[in-house]
Amino acid sequence: MSVSTPAAHTSQPVRALPIAAVTFFCSLGTGILWNSIYFVAESIYSFTQTESMLLAFVNGVLYTIVALNAGRIVRALERHMSPRTALACILAAQALLAPIVLVVPTVEALWVCAVTMTALGALQWPIVQHYLVSGRHGAQMRNAIGWWNASWMSATAIGLALTGPLEAAGLLEYAIPAMLPVLLLAMCFLPTFPAYPARHDPDAQAAHVPSSYAPLLRSARVLHPMGYLVIGALSPVLPYLFHGLNIDAAWHAPISSTWHVARLLAVLFLWQTVFWHGRGGTLFVAGVLLSGGFALTATSANEMTLVVGLVALGLGQGAIYYNAIYYAMAVGSAEVEAGGTHEALVGIGYFSGPMIGLLAAAAGAGTPVFIALVLGVLLMGGIYACFRMRASAPSSVG
Repeated sequence: MSVSTPAAHTSQPVRALPIAAVTFFCSLGTGILWNSIYFVAESIYSFTQTESMLLAFVNGVLYTIVALNAGRIVRALERHMSPRTALACILAAQALLAPIVLVVPTVEALWVCAVTMTALGALQWPIVQHYLVSGRHGAQMRNAIGWWNASWMSATAIGLALTGPLEAAGLLEYAIPAMLPVLLLAMCFLPTFPAYPARHDPDAQAAHVPSSYAPLLRSARVLHPMGYLVIGALSPVLPYLFHGLNIDAAWHAPISSTWHVARLLAVLFLWQTVFWHGRGGTLFVAGVLLSGGFALTATSANEMTLVVGLVALGLGQGAIYYNAIYYAMAVGSAEVEAGGTHEALVGIGYFSGPMIGLLAAAAGAGTPVFIALVLGVLLMGGIYACFRMRASAPSSVG
């Protein structure tokens, strides 16, 4: 079911430049909110590793709950406003929240800012994805998902990398408030959006979705949260891992961003190729890279091993993400619910990783037990993903 009335739909999809610009600027903020915030929490607010994991856990749970209900929330909002207006309100609310940590520099203010902006982001992205894919089919849809992935992944990498210079200059407390002008820039492109997304033709949809896509979507939806479980487990730990390796503070965020760059390279490659469409081998290789990359990163004894691990992790996570959103939007007819489910799986991964860390800490277990638990979950997830795929045969796509 569409979230808007048929008469409200336009005939043309939203143009590429405006949605790419909104995505890029919003993702600069996402890079700060999901990654840089732990450097801020550790450096400015003296968070322990356990406190950072708790923040990540709460953020992930809240993100999951809101994303799962994104379709219902958008339909409720549409009684009063268009999806474009709803998106503008979400961005405006996030922009207003960003400077709170400067005005009220307390741990409580950091928590309020982080969890509220996270909840708003869980509603924001399904709407953006709905605009992105509605009215696009086959090669046009694949191309749109490709440049959209490239847009947001490059932005999150830049957002995290910029944390390094801020930290070196002693200005890390401005990382979150910097989201204010960035989000205002994103809002400048919203007037070029149609009030409602384009109509999505079910007949054209069916012609470009072969039978192999459904089992591959089932498999990707198992691996997708596994990718974010690794990120959720690692992101709160990285600042402390750097201290253990005696790496200069100015290099913390840039090195952390290497997995973002690797992820971007993975999606650029998949964007420009077609051999993987309808095939499960890509997901298998991606799962191996993700697991191996996490193990290398978490057990790093030097900078080189750390970077190699982060690169492998990024390549695997990027390939899993691309497969997951492509099959989700193709099979799910581009609806907000499809994007909401996709984002909810992100949230599940984000809170599962810190949850494992918190359980290990509560049991008095050390880092080796934490790593073993994460790898155990990844192994079980990989086996279940293979079962869900049921060895679907390759199919051609239109």
